[in-house]
Amino acid sequence: MRNLLKLKSILFLAAIALVISSCSPKAGGMVSNNVSKGTISGTWVVNNVSLEGFPQGYEVKNVFDIAPYQDFNGSTWKLYGGYGGMITLANGTTQEIYWSLINDGINPIFQFKKIGTDEKAKNVDEGYQLQIASASKTNLTLKTPFKLLNGNMAHVVYNFTPQ
Repeated sequence: MRNLLKLKSILFLAAIALVISSCSPKAGGMVSNNVSKGTISGTWVVNNVSLEGFPQGYEVKNVFDIAPYQDFNGSTWKLYGGYGGMITLANGTTQEIYWSLINDGINPIFQFKKIGTDEKAKNVDEGYQLQIASASKTNLTLKTPFKLLNGNMAHVVYNFTPQ
């Protein structure tokens, strides 16, 4: 009887240890990727735009209905803490935006709407969503997803540094 009680106690403690260890983060497991408004807010310069996952020779002619993706090299993105902002291309083209975050802690999304003159963000229904690949005070990487005809996903990747 005493051995049975000891065995039950050992099994109970082992079960508790298993539950506790399964709740702790593991290397290679899902890592929290919380991104805050404070990390994203500021003035950023695109220092590199690249294509990822597109077939050889594929052309991306227009991004955000503003310009070809290459024209975003050297662009400045001013992202104000109140969620307003402005994208200015190197050629001088400007676009007022309203931005926000969708943050589930795993796959954060940066989204924005283009705002026209005398237009209010609440009256604009369409916008753009970019995956936040990385975000810190010294680097920001956003990815625009594109679904290809073969079903694969490709991305236009924007690498930013603070101004």
